[in-house]
Amino acid sequence: MFFAPAKEYSCRLHMSNPIDQRARNRLLARIRRRFDVITRELSIGPLVIPFTQITNPDRVLDMVCDEADQREKTSGKRQHDDDLHLPYWAELWDSAVGLGEYLCSHRSSLATRCSVLDLGCGQGLAGAVAAALGYPVLLADVEPDALLLARLNTQQFSDVHVRRLDWRRDRLDEEFGLILGADVLYDKSQWPYLDLFWQAHLARQGSVLLGEPGRQTGEMFLEWVRSRPWKLERAEQRIASREKPIRLFRLFR
Repeated sequence: MFFAPAKEYSCRLHMSNPIDQRARNRLLARIRRRFDVITRELSIGPLVIPFTQITNPDRVLDMVCDEADQREKTSGKRQHDDDLHLPYWAELWDSAVGLGEYLCSHRSSLATRCSVLDLGCGQGLAGAVAAALGYPVLLADVEPDALLLARLNTQQFSDVHVRRLDWRRDRLDEEFGLILGADVLYDKSQWPYLDLFWQAHLARQGSVLLGEPGRQTGEMFLEWVRSRPWKLERAEQRIASREKPIRLFRLFR
């Protein structure tokens, strides 16, 4: 059986891919030329995962907005919303932690040995947890800088890939048994795009697992999704960093 007892997971983590330290150092140096980062160990369920993240997300937000203003001044044209990439990825969202905890504690209720897509992966925490549990994982985000961190944070795991992807426009030649989304529901204008993407890429017996911290848009999404061809299950996942639990929405056909 694929799922091992929880006590074996730390061994599973350390038995993953041997890290090419020189390649890791080159990637880390590339990241540090642009961002200040910190590496620490995150405890997610029975796992302890080395994780590198942006030290000051607000500083990244200021930097990217300044760069956008500079491009606008240079070109003489105002940027369209589609061209403006705000660095939401630079924050390690509580929803990603909640998804990771849920994967560890509810693994027996999820498909075994299915392929996993971490959609809008940011720095890659949810995908890293899935990889540590033995799933084949694709981490996808529209932001190239986010993918550098996601690649760094999943180097030690086997059968993991990283790809730039815009869920509004791009399509893949594969389906996934589990699609993860940490904090992807904050902008309701994206829901139709997400809906079409999920329908195109979710395997027949698969599910979409969404982490949401309790925003008003989360409540609005629950109303909206009732008109879509999905069945919905709700759950909650407590995490150490906040008093209120993360809400989890599981969609399946």
